Amino acid sequence: MASPIVHIGFHKTATSWFQAFVYPNVTSHRMIGRDLARSIFMDSDAFDFDPDVARARLELDGDRAPPLICEEELSGVLHIGAASTYIAKEVASRLHATLPDAQIVIFVRAQADAAASWYMQYLKEGGTASARRYLFPDEYLFPGRLMRFKTARFDFSQLDYSGLVAAYDALFGRDRVHVFTFEELGRDRVGVLADMQHRLGFELSGEEVPAERVNSAFRRGLVPLARAFNLFTGRQVANKRTLVHVPFWFRARLELLEWLDTAPLFGPRSTASSVFDAATRRWIEQRFARSNRWLAERTGRNLGALGYGVADEDQPVPQPRRAALMRWARK
Repeated sequence: MASPIVHIGFHKTATSWFQAFVYPNVTSHRMIGRDLARSIFMDSDAFDFDPDVARARLELDGDRAPPLICEEELSGVLHIGAASTYIAKEVASRLHATLPDAQIVIFVRAQADAAASWYMQYLKEGGTASARRYLFPDEYLFPGRLMRFKTARFDFSQLDYSGLVAAYDALFGRDRVHVFTFEELGRDRVGVLADMQHRLGFELSGEEVPAERVNSAFRRGLVPLARAFNLFTGRQVANKRTLVHVPFWFRARLELLEWLDTAPLFGPRSTASSVFDAATRRWIEQRFARSNRWLAERTGRNLGALGYGVADEDQPVPQPRRAALMRWARK
């Protein structure tokens, strides 16, 4: 019998597309609903998890097809900073205690592009900060700056893929942890799906998998409009500003933005090059060069050719900073 499959993300690496178009058409496994997966593995405190109860809720006993779980929150939670890495590590242990024979699927994405996509998601969820304020909250927020897990914020540790990949390797063994890249999926969707089927042992129905994107980034011209709209809802992220909370506006402004997003008038889709300046992109690439070299060796892929930072700079790239007086004020 085929092994259980657990696709943990990372965030913004086409997990929504897999959930919508790929895994519902798998005939060899039974897809577990996202709400149930989150409830089983993330809805209890750190000291209240029973793998036997989890196995029962997944209905593992009997002759049913093995489960297939696809939930990006298993790799961590957006916009809560370094605390997310603690969650991701604990979830890995819970998954192993429950499904020790599972095949683990991890998709990664070049960090500058991933950070830009996370920022777009932050705007969709009601955020109002600029891209720089989102990426470098210590330059703006005093509380929690010395203890990064104390405040809801972005933290680059969530994009250091090597730590979580190594944790899953240690638990499940390298042969059961399959790392794919978002970039290769974009270039050769059919080839990557065929590789996944070969490695993971799942079967798809004969229907062609649509290529349409799910949860795309806003067009460039909509970014300032989204930030302005978000000033009038208190939902949903914590790191934001609110002028006045207008009831029902959170959902309404998203519907309006998505409708406007269909108009080419607002320009092309936002990318890392349009969201961050060149110095910030270089700093991000340098920040992850060492861990990306480890990941390249671990996966056997030429990550540099796919846009990942892998080379050390001749001269260290300084982190983007605010003026000294503004850093001191941190308001």
